[in-house]
Amino acid sequence: MNKKVVIGCVSVLGLSAIYLAGVYYSGQEANKFLQQSIEQAQVQASGQGFIQLDATTGFYSSQYQLVYTPTELPEGAEKWMDGRDISFNLNVKHGFLGAVSNITLAESGLLTKLKSFQANVDREPLTLEVQQRFNPLSKQLAMNGTFETDQFVVTSEEGSGTIGALQMNFDQLGRDFKLDLVMQNSGIEAKGNKLSIEGIKGTESGRLDHDDPLQAVMLESLDALFNIEQIVVKSDKVNVEAKGLRLDMQQRLKGERMVTSIGYTADSFHVSPAGKTTPTFTSPTLRLAFDLDYAATRELAIMIQGMQSDPDAIHQQMEGLIVVADSVTEKGMGADINELSIGWQGHKAQGSAELVLAPFRLSEIMMQPDQIRQYLTLHAEFAVPGGMLEAMPEYNPQQINALVQMGFVVKKDDNYTAELNLENGVMKLNGQAVPM
Repeated sequence: MNKKVVIGCVSVLGLSAIYLAGVYYSGQEANKFLQQSIEQAQVQASGQGFIQLDATTGFYSSQYQLVYTPTELPEGAEKWMDGRDISFNLNVKHGFLGAVSNITLAESGLLTKLKSFQANVDREPLTLEVQQRFNPLSKQLAMNGTFETDQFVVTSEEGSGTIGALQMNFDQLGRDFKLDLVMQNSGIEAKGNKLSIEGIKGTESGRLDHDDPLQAVMLESLDALFNIEQIVVKSDKVNVEAKGLRLDMQQRLKGERMVTSIGYTADSFHVSPAGKTTPTFTSPTLRLAFDLDYAATRELAIMIQGMQSDPDAIHQQMEGLIVVADSVTEKGMGADINELSIGWQGHKAQGSAELVLAPFRLSEIMMQPDQIRQYLTLHAEFAVPGGMLEAMPEYNPQQINALVQMGFVVKKDDNYTAELNLENGVMKLNGQAVPM
């Protein structure tokens, strides 16, 4: 036989062996990951439901049926679903150092019911497709996937409701993850009343607290932004319209502390009695910040995650939970309102607050709740322009002057202000001590 042919055959056989080994490895890793996921889900669902997994594994592909049976359902839900079980089909294709998983609802009363409300009956009501990549050297798992739902439309003699189609894409490499979602317009119309929600979008990225995603309980970092273009409520009593709503969140580790910032804002917010016209609030904003000990908070989160709903175990679990909660409060806590503001008729009212909780034991405060004020330090202030008050429909100068005379507010230039302080158990409003 020709030497080159022999070498070529050996090379092909060698590459084939490597490829088949990679496929085999992927099948083993995919199955192991699924089993670990089910075990973790069983822990999470303890006391709330049961999970059953039936598997038919193969070399190039595997098929699973996953059945979740909740212990309790809302009234009428079991009849509506034509059963209590929620079943899924999971198909996994094994590739070279990777696998592709596809999850859909299995044939059931729930699937039949959902299809009766679908806008597009030729597609699955919901699908989850995940591509997994396995690194045998680093043992690191990488995933990216897409979760999609169809649009659902429910109609009856009383009205109709629409739940917009959802698409969510996600990527994960080790601890790092990213998620993006878009949801179509949704709403309800019934008996002359209307609710509509338009333009839902969101993005989130961060880093988990564990190399194994299945063992992660908290985030070391997070950046998130969610937007809603418009929410409209119309009824025979009141009309509400909010535009440009935004929620942003950031979380960072600073030394041993976990600092979380949350912001709520909107372009405009309008509330008016039906049939009447009122001015629109502009740029309502609330920005909060929280400061906790990271290690103690993580330990508390682990304990809460592992709690069981068995009544016989609740008392013992609560005792342990309070001990762990003490470790959080003993490290001190902080909560700030960095900004609280709202615009009206060209004016802007705004305020802020800073709250510090000195180290204390929660178990002791539970026995003597009044003692908590000894550990609190609070400084808050708020200012409203006089022109803003005068523009309000129910403005009454006599009432404002009465508040000034009683010391509840202080007039400074064209602003009416209030300042609240709490320190060493003593509360002061605008410099004057007030009883607690």
